[in-house]
Amino acid sequence: VAYGNNIFVTVGNVNILRSTDNGSNWTTITTNNLYDVVFGNSTFVACGADGAVYESANGSSWTSRTSGASGNTLNGITFGNNLFFSVGSSGTLIKSTDNGTSWDTSPDSTVTTNLYSIAYGNSIFVAVGSNTVIASTDNTGSTFGIKETNYSFNDVTFGNGYFVAVGNDEIIYRSTDGDTWTKVYP
Repeated sequence: VAYGNNIFVTVGNVNILRSTDNGSNWTTITTNNLYDVVFGNSTFVACGADGAVYESANGSSWTSRTSGASGNTLNGITFGNNLFFSVGSSGTLIKSTDNGTSWDTSPDSTVTTNLYSIAYGNSIFVAVGSNTVIASTDNTGSTFGIKETNYSFNDVTFGNGYFVAVGNDEIIYRSTDGDTWTKVYP
């Protein structure tokens, strides 16, 4: 689920849904196979199966964009430092500098395992996946390095100075730099 411009948008295996009344009522916009959505620079961008990327200014009209990741599932997407990044199967990592209109496949995730989620904070991008944590070396995401190969996380987010990652069996870890992780639960 993403929120922006007084609109909630959710994506899933079947539909894009939109709410303009704080989530009380939802309208089906279109049918797609999407897995994540984010809002940034007054634009919603969603990603999904077979390299699918869609962008929308209002959450109602969506435009399909070429991601360059055809054949790979895009599992997660984030916005930070005026950049959109999406991650997916087989270490897929793509970047957009123009609000999701065009995508660059040149950022190297340095891994071949599945990536599930990506977040931006403390001037870096951190992505997590199957026995993998990678982080950018700067706020442009031009270079990523492997930070961890012992943890498998399903999702990561950033807030209040910390990245928080979750995985199977209710594990929760946190980090300030994507490199050093501390288990906080259970």
